[in-house]
Amino acid sequence: MTASITTQHEKIKSFDWEPSYFRRDALYPTKYKIPPKTKDPFRTLVREYVGMEEEKDDRQYGALEDALSRMNNSAQAEPRFMEIMKPVLALVDFGEYAAMKCTAMLVDTVENPELRQGYLAQMIDEVRHTNQEAYLMRYFAKHAPDPAGFNSGFQTRASDPIGRPGRAVFEAFMNDDPITNALNLQVVAETAYTNPLFVAVTEVAAANGDQATPSVFLSVQSDEARHMANGYSTLAAVLSEPENLPMLQEDFDTAFWRQHSFLDNFQGAVYDYFSKVRLKSYKEYWDQWIWDDWAGSYIERLEPFGLKVPRWIHDAKRHVEWGGHSAAMVSAALWPVHAWRSDYMTDEDFAYLEEKYPGWEQHFGPFWTAYREMGDPRKGHLALELFPTMPPICRTCQMPCVFPRPDINEVRLSIDAAGQRHAFCSEACQHIFRQAPHRHTGMTWWEVNDGIELARYIEDNGLLRADGRTLMGQPHVHTEERWLWTIDDIRRTGIVIQDPLRAMPADAFTDI
Repeated sequence: MTASITTQHEKIKSFDWEPSYFRRDALYPTKYKIPPKTKDPFRTLVREYVGMEEEKDDRQYGALEDALSRMNNSAQAEPRFMEIMKPVLALVDFGEYAAMKCTAMLVDTVENPELRQGYLAQMIDEVRHTNQEAYLMRYFAKHAPDPAGFNSGFQTRASDPIGRPGRAVFEAFMNDDPITNALNLQVVAETAYTNPLFVAVTEVAAANGDQATPSVFLSVQSDEARHMANGYSTLAAVLSEPENLPMLQEDFDTAFWRQHSFLDNFQGAVYDYFSKVRLKSYKEYWDQWIWDDWAGSYIERLEPFGLKVPRWIHDAKRHVEWGGHSAAMVSAALWPVHAWRSDYMTDEDFAYLEEKYPGWEQHFGPFWTAYREMGDPRKGHLALELFPTMPPICRTCQMPCVFPRPDINEVRLSIDAAGQRHAFCSEACQHIFRQAPHRHTGMTWWEVNDGIELARYIEDNGLLRADGRTLMGQPHVHTEERWLWTIDDIRRTGIVIQDPLRAMPADAFTDI
């Protein structure tokens, strides 16, 4: 009689030995105590697991190269939606790479064969996801009606003002204590945020005529469900040791806020501003996946074991009401420095956004009305001119200090002992900085580019199309030549990038 998979798995684990690559003085030491034996989150033999994933890859790549290519599907998708896939894929692919590094660190560090088994399988997944999303980027560069941006997304994500905070939040998967990294990756990002990312994006993509993205993202999300199990097993192991609890809550609170500060604002713009055919507002997705499903049905149930819902989750819920709109407005004002086109809002968009977010038109309508009028390069005006001064960038999350809304922003200005000026978008980001200032010393986008002419920045960062004069970014998705901005149009504006913190009076700052 054939033994069950469970029986086989338990027998194999009884032969566990300390591998040659494992060191008692771990290369990536952890401050957390992990018990030597716990429940296995996967209960899958690696040999079988690899075979299953190979079959999934065959189906996915076959669909992309066969049916979808022959139907020329990507050329028929809504142009507005295809534009936002340029930064989405560039950033999410970096997140997958960081996740691969995280799970490799966990394999090297955690002295627990059950957990290591799950981390190893996840690391294999993350390698696959990195390749899958890079392949989708290449696929769009070949088949999308406007390949500019798809062909350079991996290059420009390091310098773009939206790419920099995206990279910063995903670097939290691999730049700290391995268990802290796991909290960021498995417990928050994968358990909370992959649902509104990979599940909801597939719905919106299909509604907007893009069938290629669902074929990849649904394959990815089928793995994320198992990664959530890894997160639960990691949490269960950490919670089983009482001495872990005080530092666990602080790390968990920080992990949630760091993920929220970028992902909620970025995804809000994706769903509410780049979808021509909308199914739900981002706020509705957030209430379903983050507030009800993750915080309410998952984290709250762990409170008897010592883990509470994140300290700033009510602030996050309040910010979600307006945060995506604020981020979308600042991003649109910076359209010349992006490798994607930022479309203007139509009367139909105005009606939808006002319905879903009552009061939207009063607070954001005037900007989008002016933005639409500034789309013609012959008028020679950029949306940057609509701001008396651009907002400073938060030292911690690298996002603009406009949340939840520019007129009620929570910006905090500080100066340290060395005389360096800092801005923080919220009390949470300021607290996180104070806990470990050495972890947040990176320069903001304003500081890196202060004093550089806008036209020079565009040229130096490879943001021109193949003709050497037309910008990749545009304030619309028109394709007629008379509507397209060129580097000569930008030169005529004479705009120079300036760090807003430098122009602020000294008495606006308090000691850090």
